Amino acid sequence: MATVTVLYPSGHKFDLDYYLNTHMPLVGKNWGPEGLKSYEIVQFTEGGVYQIQAVLKWTSLEAFNKAAKDVVLGDIPNFTTAPATLITGESKQAITL
Repeated sequence: MATVTVLYPSGHKFDLDYYLNTHMPLVGKNWGPEGLKSYEIVQFTEGGVYQIQAVLKWTSLEAFNKAAKDVVLGDIPNFTTAPATLITGESKQAITL
């Protein structure tokens, strides 16, 4: 299992309605069959460094790297001017309490 975290910095236009209701369904439709298992969207409180975080759980980083070359990334300008920061990693331990 792998995690891809996408961080969008504060101080940029961000259409949250479009992101949640159009972009993320596009993500699920296109990336689900490619190995995306789940995602969580977090909106941070005002005044922080970042405004939005997406945490995507994948079967592997290889699956993400293969899928990340499609229409999903091309949709980003439709909801934000923020440069996205990607952080990727392989899961070493997961505990559900």
